[in-house]
Amino acid sequence: MLPTDSEMESAAPSCQLQRVSRIAATAFFALVACSLVSCSANHYRKAADQETFSMMFHKTPEVENVEDNNLKLEPVKELDLSSLKANGAAAGFLGKVSAEEKGAKTISLDRALELGISHSREYINEKERVFLTGLDLTLAQHQLAPIFSFDGRTSASSDSRAAAMTNIVATNTFHHTHSAGFRMLHRTGARLTADFTQDFLQFLSGNQSINDSALAVTLTQPLLKGGGTQVTMEALTQADRDLLYDLRDFANFRRTFIVGLVSDYYSVLQARDQVQNAWVAYDGFLRNVEREEALAEEDRRTMTELGQLRQATLLAESRWVNSIRNYQSRLDEFKITLGLPVSEKLVLEDKELGKLKIEPPGISRDEAVRVALVTRPDLATTADQIEDAERRIKVAKNGLLPGLDVSVRYDAVSNPNTSSAHVNYDRRNWATALDFDLPIDRKQERNQYRAAFIFLERAKRADSLAQDRVRLQIFDDWRAIDQAQRNYEIANQGVVLAARRLEEQKLL
Repeated sequence: MLPTDSEMESAAPSCQLQRVSRIAATAFFALVACSLVSCSANHYRKAADQETFSMMFHKTPEVENVEDNNLKLEPVKELDLSSLKANGAAAGFLGKVSAEEKGAKTISLDRALELGISHSREYINEKERVFLTGLDLTLAQHQLAPIFSFDGRTSASSDSRAAAMTNIVATNTFHHTHSAGFRMLHRTGARLTADFTQDFLQFLSGNQSINDSALAVTLTQPLLKGGGTQVTMEALTQADRDLLYDLRDFANFRRTFIVGLVSDYYSVLQARDQVQNAWVAYDGFLRNVEREEALAEEDRRTMTELGQLRQATLLAESRWVNSIRNYQSRLDEFKITLGLPVSEKLVLEDKELGKLKIEPPGISRDEAVRVALVTRPDLATTADQIEDAERRIKVAKNGLLPGLDVSVRYDAVSNPNTSSAHVNYDRRNWATALDFDLPIDRKQERNQYRAAFIFLERAKRADSLAQDRVRLQIFDDWRAIDQAQRNYEIANQGVVLAARRLEEQKLL
């Protein structure tokens, strides 16, 4: 029985009020959701840090020379060198540059290492690289966890049309649809999905509503292609091993970074020492020129001899000037290595040179090679990558199998044309299906399978090459130690001879 005109007129304000209230409520909830999303951005960042660092810290016991504190990402603190002592009197052998070092901060080797670890851009980049690999691992683990979803859509519409010459009929509707569900991937390759959908439609004119609800649950298990724990877990397994490999690379980086930083520190001191030596030589030539000029006035030296001495003095001055420039460049490069501003006035501690010693390794060269082949983390990585290649062959072989999936589906819906949102479980449906895919076109899978063998051979060659490079590096380092020992002995003899000549020049 259709409502009368008076009933429709009386119901129109209430229907209009309901529509306005529903739209206002929808807008309110939308604003609340947006505010929650914006406020939770910081929460997402903290959650990502907590989960990623937890995975990284779980693996640090497997890697030497890496501890939990070495991996933390912290904001770079503002540079504070107030605790360092200021440089005193300027060094005269630096010439005009000596004014720049007056009052500069003097930094020891230990303090330089601390600054390098906390402020070096390269060091921070390496920590961030490991962290990004850890983030990838969290995503790979997430694929095997229940993943929930919720989405919806709300709309209001009005449709007006002329029913007669003077009457206009308006149809006002309010439509809301939302869906909630989850999906989960099991280690065996089984996929479980569940989805609940509700579709609500209300005709505001007449206050009529229709509510359709449906629940669907599906379980699918691959039996051949795509099935099995090894195939399903491959992405997670590789992501886990990639994190381990990056941690090993970071351990190697820490060693090379610290050794390189110490080497750069002594290189700067060596460059400064070369400036002093060049100045002593130049100053000696200046004194010789004064003496020879006095002798030339007494006709005891020829102008040719005096000219040659003056030419040698110019060359000594040039070497002195060049050594100053080299020292300044080394010092500025060292500041960049530490992550300090180039404009920062800095002087290295001269006393550190007195700590230098050449000590024998205490083992033979062959013993060093055997220890390196067992303890080097980069060699452990190349050996593990052979296992990765072998595992990929098995995964690629699975892709050649026929596709055979068995699935079970359960559906339940609400009663038709009803305003109730409840699902009527008596109106349910069970279905079982068997999907198959014959291996007629497996060109891509075939190529992947064949390429997997190539990658295995490459991994074996890379491991063999890495071992040979380690042997070569140890051989070269051993020769370098012998060479450094001999050069040190020669330099000591040279210092004794130079001191004797200097004494003779003073007596003259």
